Amino acid sequence: MFLMIETNGAAAADKAVADSFNEICGILSKCSDEKEAAEFLACLCTPAEREDFSKRWLSVKELYKGTPQREIAKKFNMSLCKITRGSRELRKEDSAFKKILDRLN
Repeated sequence: MFLMIETNGAAAADKAVADSFNEICGILSKCSDEKEAAEFLACLCTPAEREDFSKRWLSVKELYKGTPQREIAKKFNMSLCKITRGSRELRKEDSAFKKILDRLN
């Protein structure tokens, strides 16, 4: 198991959701290229979900560069709550965001 995501349902439903999330992670890691991963996510998510997902990643990258949260909120028309969540994740000692961004830069 890779990661347990937070769920609110019954234990069996929680396990099914967590297993499904982990399966999606595995599928993405096995995609042959970026286009295949993008096509898979485009089928899985609505346009609004893709926009939200993309904005969250944009905000994390901006935070990593040192851009103030209010500036990010204005730039991408996002709530401060969503940006603050990314900020908290970046500050964690073993941040997955930071590991990925360090590798990309």
